[in-house]
Amino acid sequence: MRTCLLALLLSLPFTSFAQDCGDGAAARITQAYQQRDAAALPDRPGWHIDAERSACRVWPADTSLTLIAVPFLGPEGPNGDSQAGDLDVLVVDSTTLRPRAGRRLPDVMSSDAIHVDSVGLDTARYNLSPNVRAFGIRSSRSNSSQPNPFSDTRLQLLVFNGTSLEAITGQIVVSRSGGEWDTRCAGEFNETKRTLEVGPAPAQGWATLTIRERSSSTVSYEGADGNCIEARRDMPVRSFKLLPKGRTYPLPSDVEATF
Repeated sequence: MRTCLLALLLSLPFTSFAQDCGDGAAARITQAYQQRDAAALPDRPGWHIDAERSACRVWPADTSLTLIAVPFLGPEGPNGDSQAGDLDVLVVDSTTLRPRAGRRLPDVMSSDAIHVDSVGLDTARYNLSPNVRAFGIRSSRSNSSQPNPFSDTRLQLLVFNGTSLEAITGQIVVSRSGGEWDTRCAGEFNETKRTLEVGPAPAQGWATLTIRERSSSTVSYEGADGNCIEARRDMPVRSFKLLPKGRTYPLPSDVEATF
């Protein structure tokens, strides 16, 4: 069981997100990015896009539009173990690839001891009102430590209002795994998973969002017979209500990612 748990912790962050923009997606992403509004997504000297790690998806809510998330990376640190990075999000015309709107999410791609493994587009039915539907950006991160493995996945919701993109939440940590062990048996691991639910659309304003959290901890130690013994404890389920404030949803500190 310990081997399975560790394999899960260490392998999950490397799962890649499927792209559905067809063959030559990287070239199409680059073409769309080159047509962007430079005033909306200003360049920085020495920074570059990473089209190969970008995400691209035709929006099921409106197939005339395509969503693109493009890592925008700065120079690597002196030892190659750190790098500043933002994420540019574009809504483009599915036929011409001409951008309709763009927004830069600062630091989403920044790496140090914890590095960003992948980004993806979440097009679930985040229907906030009869006329407003959000989409999400998911980013997965991990470290490379065997005795202290760590990984998390974050979700941020955005709304396209026809002319611009609005970030309506901060980064919600939807999963987190980590712990410390002696690389043989003894140690402790913690795991948290959160789901985001959208309430009924009200007559006016936006729907209430609910985050449900399930957490567990697992302690292992070597028994008298030399076998590795594990004890798992499930925490009580917690819920967080997110109420709209204007056109944003303030997040409780317990669920919001910090860089």
